[in-house]
Amino acid sequence: MTQRNRSGIDPTIIAALIGVCGTVTVAIISIIAPRFVPPSNPTNQPTDIPTWTTVVEFTPTITNTVAPTDTVPPGDPTSTPAPDTPTPEPTFTSAPPTPPPVGADWINGCISALWKPWPTTIQTTEVNGCLSEPVNLFFAADGRLTFLANGRFPDTQVYGMFAPIPANGTVSIKSFLRTLQDGEVWMGIFSEPNIDSQGMVIVIPPGNVKERVLVQKTMPGQVELQRTQTFTQDPPVYDVVFDINNGSVSAVILRDTVFNALPIASAQPWLFVGYQVKKGSNRIDAEFLDLVVQPR
Repeated sequence: MTQRNRSGIDPTIIAALIGVCGTVTVAIISIIAPRFVPPSNPTNQPTDIPTWTTVVEFTPTITNTVAPTDTVPPGDPTSTPAPDTPTPEPTFTSAPPTPPPVGADWINGCISALWKPWPTTIQTTEVNGCLSEPVNLFFAADGRLTFLANGRFPDTQVYGMFAPIPANGTVSIKSFLRTLQDGEVWMGIFSEPNIDSQGMVIVIPPGNVKERVLVQKTMPGQVELQRTQTFTQDPPVYDVVFDINNGSVSAVILRDTVFNALPIASAQPWLFVGYQVKKGSNRIDAEFLDLVVQPR
């Protein structure tokens, strides 16, 4: 006789039920598992914390530089004018040309800038150490200083030029006459470049150019001291040699007549060449030539 289980349930039946439950559980897991795959969790942190994906947006950092323009179009406030910064031209400075010495200028067709015109109201300009010509009525040509004064003059007036000369030495000069009517030719030595300063002047008065006397006058005031005999010159060339010595000046006319010395109270004497016109009509056509300045 077979003995029954005390619980009243057949073990075979219980085993069958367990098997069925296992089969159903496996089937359910097979269905649900593909729908949810948990992320790997190597650090064993809770798997229910959601993960976030960080999206980084990049903003360009390159700033466009506005190129300068030469003009600003109308209505375009963003245009930038090009700066007006021209490159400066290099400048060069040099010493002005040295004027040629007095006595070496006429032979080169130059009136040295060392000469000073009289009256001082006569304006001059300098080019390469020479005065622009004419200076009043004077021209330098063929080694000579020429002038022609022709016309009516309102009053008596002296015109000419001064040049500095050594305080000790000689100055020789000649005058060639073409015409000398109602005017005078002057050659002299002064203490200053001024006809009203102390000095001596040798005057050739008007008349026949081939038969002339020469007159010594003191300055200022044109006081006559001596005069020569009448010289007959053909061609009409009259030469004078001035001797400047320790504050005095004497003159020798045509290597024949000696005029007495006069004081020149100046450490810087001045040679004068020129002419004097009288009130009314004058015609003076003459040249100065063979000027030689010899220091001592």
